[in-house]
Amino acid sequence: MNQNTEQLRTEPIGRLLFKLSLPAMIGMLVTALYNIIDTIFVARGIGASAVAAIGIAFPIQMILMAVSSAVGLGGASISSRKLGKGDDAGAAVTFMNVLVLVGVFAAFAVSSAFFMLDSILTVFGATSAIMELSQQYLSVVLISSPFFMFTIAASAMVRAEGQAPYQMKVMLTTVVVNLVTTPLFIFTFGWGIYGAAWSTALAQVVGSILMLRFFFSKTRRTALDFQWRKFRLRFGELKEIMAIGSSSFIMMVSQSILFVCVNVMLGTYGGTEELAIFAIINKFMALVGMPIMGIVQGMQPIVGYNFGARQFERMRETIWTALRAGIAIAVFIWLTLQLFPTPLMRMFTNEAALIAGGVTAIHVLFAVSFLPSVQMLVNGIYQSLGKARVAMFLSLSRQTLYTIPLVFILPSYLGVFGVWLAFPIADAMTFLTAVGMAIWDRKLLFRPAEEEVKKATNL
Repeated sequence: MNQNTEQLRTEPIGRLLFKLSLPAMIGMLVTALYNIIDTIFVARGIGASAVAAIGIAFPIQMILMAVSSAVGLGGASISSRKLGKGDDAGAAVTFMNVLVLVGVFAAFAVSSAFFMLDSILTVFGATSAIMELSQQYLSVVLISSPFFMFTIAASAMVRAEGQAPYQMKVMLTTVVVNLVTTPLFIFTFGWGIYGAAWSTALAQVVGSILMLRFFFSKTRRTALDFQWRKFRLRFGELKEIMAIGSSSFIMMVSQSILFVCVNVMLGTYGGTEELAIFAIINKFMALVGMPIMGIVQGMQPIVGYNFGARQFERMRETIWTALRAGIAIAVFIWLTLQLFPTPLMRMFTNEAALIAGGVTAIHVLFAVSFLPSVQMLVNGIYQSLGKARVAMFLSLSRQTLYTIPLVFILPSYLGVFGVWLAFPIADAMTFLTAVGMAIWDRKLLFRPAEEEVKKATNL
């Protein structure tokens, strides 16, 4: 048996979850901190207009990330269960199907974005004051997007084998590249927003090279070999990959649409200052969510593998341990944001109006930001078990069903404050939805038995 997957079967759950989650958490936390520091460089070196311009471009990047993440998570779920059954060859074929899907989607998405760049930016809320800056930034970043999409999808497959430490090394390396080159390109070379864009592009290329090294190195330790002579497209499996990953895709695309809606409403009821505030707050939103996603990513291969191996007690223990850890981390981050909003805003700007508006936004928008951690964890469990429809519903609940309608309704009565208030109300509703679904499926999630597993696999 592959030594990477043997640990998923035998190692104590607490230690195993810590070992798999910590690298992902560190990698994602560092990425979130990088995004914050990168925004500080842009704000200090170029100005608030550049921050707002990158904020407008961000939803497009999120859509590309959503596609690759969906394909990678769908493939990882299938591979984890195949590895649990000892079908290493089948897992390798799934990996190659993942690569084909990512390649097709990357070619289509990036070419389409280039042809419709101006129209897309207009729809996404770019005003005349920041349109040119958004064009300059996005035109460069799109070039490197296929590399980024490959890295995201391949990272999920690496985690499926329990190799989260390698993924962490890749993420940390790309962050270091970005942190070194961004100030160099902006301040030393004087490239302005092009400097921020080329720094991001360079880091994405480096990440893809390191991920390729994992699979092609002579010292590789992976069951996911490139066996092109044996490869055949399996359309049924492609469909399953997309079905499982669709929940993640919809969640991220919904978040992208949400950001577009927020930008439009802020442009309507506010201006460049409010757009800049939201672009900054976006970085703190990632800070809240990414550590929880790290736990989800560490949890998923354990749950998926032991589900396939019919070791239900290990699966149950993993779920409870992940829930406790995720909620504790979410509460800690929530307290930090609520207690220190002014110092956080001062990192980006010295403008009194921008700081005051940002402090108010942080207090309101993050009022109950620890609650969605439950939804993220429950959604990750359903993905691991292949319950695509339930996972899709949970993914839709936060952004599409709750936040987006509130973002459009509340500003009509409360102006910009209504935009901020939409988020905590939606967070509370999302929490209640996730808890309700978990209670409904409590036998499968918390007291798994063979008959419940048979029901799940028939969905």
